Amino acid sequence: MKNEKDYKIIEIEWFDAQTHSGYAEDIGNLENWNPCLTKSIGYLLYQDKIKIVLGFMIFQDGQDVNSVKHCQMIPKKMIKKIIKLKEVKK
Repeated sequence: MKNEKDYKIIEIEWFDAQTHSGYAEDIGNLENWNPCLTKSIGYLLYQDKIKIVLGFMIFQDGQDVNSVKHCQMIPKKMIKKIIKLKEVKK
């Protein structure tokens, strides 16, 4: 098992897709839609050539991290920038 310190804390800037629901939208207005620049900060749990997975709450049992709550998968093609954040000393 991994320790909390084994997971880097990162900020990802990425372009998110858009959706709309609730009331009728004029089709002509949709031409003005753009991807939203979005920022997510979390523990880097996994990455490969296609995706990055962040966790926002990790749980430890003793020294080992054994579960996570609130996860997000971001396709790498949507990522603009990744910043490794520095640990703050207590």
